[in-house]
Amino acid sequence: MNHVSLALHIELRSGPPLRAGTIVLGNTGSADVRVWRTGNQWGDTALSFEVFQGNDVLRIVRQPQVYTRNVPSSVVVPAGTKHEWPFDLGDGEWKADGPIDKVAVSGAQLIAIYDVTPSPEAIDQGVWTGQLRSKPVVLDK
Repeated sequence: MNHVSLALHIELRSGPPLRAGTIVLGNTGSADVRVWRTGNQWGDTALSFEVFQGNDVLRIVRQPQVYTRNVPSSVVVPAGTKHEWPFDLGDGEWKADGPIDKVAVSGAQLIAIYDVTPSPEAIDQGVWTGQLRSKPVVLDK
C-alpha cells in the first residue's frame, strides 16, 4: 500500500543575505505527491512564514502578484525525493504583518508553512492538500 509522508524544513544561507535560503519539501513516503509550483496564485499563496521573537509572532506572506498568465501549475515529487522553493525575505516579494526587521533579530525563530486548502484547481490537478510546518530555525546575525 502506498502512503504519503511529507516533511518540510528550512535551509538558510550561511552568508548574506541572512533572510534567504530554501524551503525543502521531502517526500519520505512510498507514493508520488503533486505540489504547487510558484509563479501562479495557487503556488504563491501556499507558502508563508512565521517569525517568533519572544511573545511576538510575525506572519510573512508573498506579495500579491499581477500575472500575465495565471494558470494552476504543479510538479510531481517522486517518493524518496525532495522539492525546493528558494526564498529571500528581503527581495521585496514578501510582506509581513509587522516590521520585517524582526526577521534579522538574533534569536528569532523562523518557521516555513506550506498550506493548501481543497479547491477545484487542487482537485483537478491532484495536488496534495493540508498544512505542513517546518521545525523552527533559530536566526543569528
